[in-house]
Amino acid sequence: MERYFLGGNTAYGFRSFYDSELARMDNVILMKGAPGTGKSTLIKSVGAECAKRGLDHEIWYCSGDPESADGIYVKALGAAVVDATSPHPCEAALPVIRERIVDMAAAMDRAAVLPAKKEITELINVKKRCYSRAYDKLKSAFCHYARSEEAYAKKADIVAVRRAAAAFALAETDCVSGGSQGRNAFSKAITPNGIVAFHDHLAGRRVYMLDGGEHAAHVFLAEAAKLIPGGTVLHHPLLPERVESVLWKGCALTADAGPFAAAADRIELEPGAAEDGEELALSRAEIKAAVAELAEAKLAHAEIERLHAVGMDFSVTEGIARKVREMIFG
Repeated sequence: MERYFLGGNTAYGFRSFYDSELARMDNVILMKGAPGTGKSTLIKSVGAECAKRGLDHEIWYCSGDPESADGIYVKALGAAVVDATSPHPCEAALPVIRERIVDMAAAMDRAAVLPAKKEITELINVKKRCYSRAYDKLKSAFCHYARSEEAYAKKADIVAVRRAAAAFALAETDCVSGGSQGRNAFSKAITPNGIVAFHDHLAGRRVYMLDGGEHAAHVFLAEAAKLIPGGTVLHHPLLPERVESVLWKGCALTADAGPFAAAADRIELEPGAAEDGEELALSRAEIKAAVAELAEAKLAHAEIERLHAVGMDFSVTEGIARKVREMIFG
């Protein structure tokens, strides 16, 4: 079992890889419904069933609440169950043939929730304001990060780093025809709990870890990602066009090996002296400020869930969950 984020809070707002990932699936269940209608619980129940059956799977977590699951991918069955509501709305491109929609709000009594309309509306507005301020701070974090990158580019031999990456990709993958389109996800996300990172994807792989400056690593990874055929690309949590890791055929090339660092094969790059450490520190400070806004948004979201729970009939929700498990497992 591996954990990823398919959506992230970035310097460009919320960025998602849901559409491209779901387009690869044969059987997709799209869950629609307000906060507190049991979507995450249902996804985790599908995960428990996968574990019981010994089926390899991925859990896709929520960058707005990293304890909450936004989706599950059952690899052997080519199937997925996802929360298809904002901020990652997903629509049916091949209705019934590939995607089926499940209405989680069918378990909610509108009359029971209606008295809290004004309070829920205000909480939704609080969330919107928090996210707007958070994204402003992440944009500022990007500005500082970009200035550090510029300082690196002026002093470093970027061509040499790219040449080393190309030599690595050729030696490890025999990439005579260049890279092909693979998968995309985040293994890190900026969340109300800070930057949360998953490293499950490195288990059982030969791990190559880049040692040296952060910007040098991103140059190396970007070049390698273009050349490694069919690799899974894991993206930078702040700047999703930057590459954090590349996975392919039992191997991983990464800037962050987490608990697998001690056993990793090291690739030495230029030292980080070419980076502007002060600008990087300012960037991290802005990310920390954004995290505080995301934490406030999470509190508002939890209160919305509490108010919605008043109108929920969870026996109906369990019936929906049984139906979804039948859709996936037969």
